[in-house]
Amino acid sequence: MLPWEPIIAISVVLGISIALLLRYLISRMNPGTERMVKISNAIRKGSIAYLNRQYKVIMLVLAVLTVLIYGLDVAMNKGIPFVSASFMLGTISSLLAGYVSMDAATLTNTRAAQAARESKTKPLTVSFMGGLVLGLMVVSMSLAGVAGMFYLYWMLNGWSNVDKVPTLVMGFGFGASLAALFAQLGGGIYTKAADVGADLVGKVEAGIPEDDPRNPAVIADNVGDNVGDCAGRGADLFESISAENIGSMIIGASLYTITRNMYFIFFPLVARASGLIGTLIGSVFVKPKEGEMPIASMRRALIASVLTTAVIFYFVTSWFGKGHIYLYISSLLGMFAALAIEVAIEYYTEIHGPVKEIVKSTETGPATTILSGLAVGMEAPVIPTIAVLVALGASYYLGSLFGIENGIDPHYAGIYGTVAATIGMLSLTGIILAMDGYGPIADNASGIIEMGGIEEEVGSEVKDVLDAAGNTTKSLAKGFAMGSAVMASLLLFQAYVDVVKITQFNLIEPRTLIGLITGAALPFFFSSRAIRAVGRTAFEMIKEVRRQFREIPGILEGKNEPDYARCVDISTRAAQKEMIVPGLVSLAAPVVVGFLLGPVAAGAFLIGVTASGIMLAFLMNTGGAAWDNAKKFIERSGRKGTDEHKAAVIGDTVGDPLKDTAGPSLHVLLKLVNNVAIVMGAAFLMYSLSLLG
Repeated sequence: MLPWEPIIAISVVLGISIALLLRYLISRMNPGTERMVKISNAIRKGSIAYLNRQYKVIMLVLAVLTVLIYGLDVAMNKGIPFVSASFMLGTISSLLAGYVSMDAATLTNTRAAQAARESKTKPLTVSFMGGLVLGLMVVSMSLAGVAGMFYLYWMLNGWSNVDKVPTLVMGFGFGASLAALFAQLGGGIYTKAADVGADLVGKVEAGIPEDDPRNPAVIADNVGDNVGDCAGRGADLFESISAENIGSMIIGASLYTITRNMYFIFFPLVARASGLIGTLIGSVFVKPKEGEMPIASMRRALIASVLTTAVIFYFVTSWFGKGHIYLYISSLLGMFAALAIEVAIEYYTEIHGPVKEIVKSTETGPATTILSGLAVGMEAPVIPTIAVLVALGASYYLGSLFGIENGIDPHYAGIYGTVAATIGMLSLTGIILAMDGYGPIADNASGIIEMGGIEEEVGSEVKDVLDAAGNTTKSLAKGFAMGSAVMASLLLFQAYVDVVKITQFNLIEPRTLIGLITGAALPFFFSSRAIRAVGRTAFEMIKEVRRQFREIPGILEGKNEPDYARCVDISTRAAQKEMIVPGLVSLAAPVVVGFLLGPVAAGAFLIGVTASGIMLAFLMNTGGAAWDNAKKFIERSGRKGTDEHKAAVIGDTVGDPLKDTAGPSLHVLLKLVNNVAIVMGAAFLMYSLSLLG
């Protein structure tokens, strides 16, 4: 046994065990009044029903693609279905990660609402516990899946062929990407159609509060928080860390063939295990204090996780031997880039200058509100992009110094320096997911407080603070997911280059330029389809809410209960239908470019998707969150129902499909196209060579 192998197994067992213990402790907490439990059960039942229907659609796509990939396996791997088997397992594992995330959130929401009746600080602790279940389970499952597939294929291929194994496991990352795209996109369409319908008719037209039980779309809106922000994000970051691990191992395998040092392959797995330990230690620091904003306590936990993981990483990188300090500093650069992104996102989405600017613009109506929010969104990508690029550039240089000291080609060693930086950033996934899980749990808890009739007992201040902090943590998680997607995409691109043996890109060559621009266009087409899907579904939702207000007597007086199930069904059916076209186009695009224009053009395509996707995703995620918090600031200021509030609601409505549907789905798109290209890269190369004679 290699000296670092026990760390992987121990961290997986520890992470899953503590997650299950936390879930058990949450389940033993007081769920609140009978009405609160009834509302929570309706949200949970709707979430499970939606995921069951969505997963049937995804499994159908999985079956078709598995057959196609099996044909490639037969041709490339002597009839043994390595890639198709790992693809199938990756898809199922990603769906399971999403389900686990939803389960933790829907179990915790009513208990967090009940905690608000007992203390001002307890709801944060309970909500964070639910989020921590999500974070620990997703990271542990990813590590177990990637490491398990690696060891299995290593044994099947023979111990001397370890360098060939990571490419065979790449199907796991491809499958995880496929599931994550449909989970994030479908969940985003569901949640924002319900949210837009609930806001525009309920808040603007009827003048009732956001989570008022008289609103027919209110249950669908709360279900959407779970299927979009929990199941979708859980699958998204499961896919991120899985694909990044495998891509890093592919690059490490190239260095193994030169150095015969197996740690180049194992380092990503050991680093992920170290990040789990850092998450566990950092989570202890979530101890909210009376009178402080919830985000302050979670920020302390994030910093503690960074410091703990940084210390552990010193010893983890020491196994590289001579010059390991260069790779250690590279990993720190990745962590610092993540912190820089978090600070930038918090500045643009919390109550600072940009959000106050949007609040001020509401005084002159919806048009200026939309313009100011759009300006904030366009400015927001600058700092995160610079942080990522500095980390990549500096880590490449440090990696090359490591190579010079060890007699390794500086370029290949430099690429491994960027691997260390990417791994450093993604080592924080557990604590970031825990913070992200807080968001939808707090949103649901806020809704249950209002629908459960305990708002006066709890106080609007506690409810509003819970809700606003949840919006910020979700924004931070989206920023982290986008930054990690950029790092992971560039790393996966290098893995693709290793597979197809590209040495240079000639932009004067028309085919290369066509591939580049086609790639840059894909995120725009994808985002258009996602936003249009929300608009079409919201149109149906608005008509249904208006119909119920008009035709069911006594809803607004609270004498009759709305038909919640009808609104849930509208969002569910639309999400299943609307996610298909953009998902299939995303799968097909790199394949079509690769076969029509060749592997070099496909590589240029990947660069184009990454470059335009980065900017669009940061714009939509941050701008949308800024609009949302501007609205919440006005509501907390006691100006509900004013013209400024109505303008802010309209701005938030524009931002909703940007920040919760199109923007988060772009994270997955960037990695999906890279994973598809890696899996198909050898076929691109063979087909291109056959055409040449």
